[in-house]
Amino acid sequence: MLSAFTYVPILARENLGISEILIAVMVGGFAATSFISSYIFGRAGDVYGRRIVIRLGLLLSTISFGLLIFSSSFETLFIIRLTNGFCIGMYPGALAAYAFESKMKMGRFATWGAAGWGIGTLFAGYAAGFNIYYAFVMSTIFLIIAFGSALTLAPVQQVTMKVPWFPIETFKRNASIYMAVLIRHSGAFAIWTLWPLFLYDLGGDPFLIAVVQATNAVAQVIFMITLSDRINSKRLVAIGLIASAVAFAWFPFATNIFEILPSQVLLGLSWACLYVGALKFVTDNNKERSTASGLLMSMLSLSGIIGPIIAAIIYSIWPGYAPIMFFAMAMTVLASVLFWRSNRNQRTELVEESVNESF
Repeated sequence: MLSAFTYVPILARENLGISEILIAVMVGGFAATSFISSYIFGRAGDVYGRRIVIRLGLLLSTISFGLLIFSSSFETLFIIRLTNGFCIGMYPGALAAYAFESKMKMGRFATWGAAGWGIGTLFAGYAAGFNIYYAFVMSTIFLIIAFGSALTLAPVQQVTMKVPWFPIETFKRNASIYMAVLIRHSGAFAIWTLWPLFLYDLGGDPFLIAVVQATNAVAQVIFMITLSDRINSKRLVAIGLIASAVAFAWFPFATNIFEILPSQVLLGLSWACLYVGALKFVTDNNKERSTASGLLMSMLSLSGIIGPIIAAIIYSIWPGYAPIMFFAMAMTVLASVLFWRSNRNQRTELVEESVNESF
């Protein structure tokens, strides 16, 4: 999935002549359909079972990503990316719930995803050096393997449950995590909308761009293995937000592709902490784990809608990448402050409740 994500904007601008504004629209469309799908199928994982949702999502993702090979205009690429977003949003919530119920730690679970991103991006980057469309061939091959592995998933003990179409209580219970992720990632996604083009303009060829992305992924793997399962979820989220703000502030000062590499280690730390912290929180504190995880994925997808809108607006006023990056830093600082205040208020409420109970 992520290897295709890296090279779609480059295909759009360099091969199909699509403007940055339309690329932002396309990225937002991908996120919009993913948001809808995550919401629907996160609930479906609790109601109908995890394995069927995982398998269906991966099968349809394999088919839809294969269609990228045939994209030759903005219209066809836009429609295919809408389809990609819907299919790819189907299975992550059910997959996280399945991993938890299989007694897998969330840090270890997330580590496999980061490793897959790094490996997939390197393969796709090497293939794209011959022809940009070969990157999408690699994505399709990896998704075929993923679907094949999903067919071997063993049954796990799970209680299917009735979940309302609008799980308000689930959202309220996890609101501090959801809002922190939404605000931070909206700023981040404003950067990621044009990120491959930023790296390209710094002098990166397809393989060097892959190396940059893989550096982030490798850092995520290291930090997920060494740190994420040893620290409680709220502290992980706080570390992730602070590290994100510093990384985003670093980006505008890079003058070539090699100067961006150290920031990717810090970015890997930030996402390892934030993502695993959020996953641990929603799986530890909710019985309807697929729904809660699906809502988390929906927040990520919703940020993927808001971020490109932000990027398009800022880019149309101040053409360039730096204003978008500084805005993302400010958004992340805001998310950090709101998360800290929310959790401070929750601790105060808990203390007051314990005092009242003692009397």
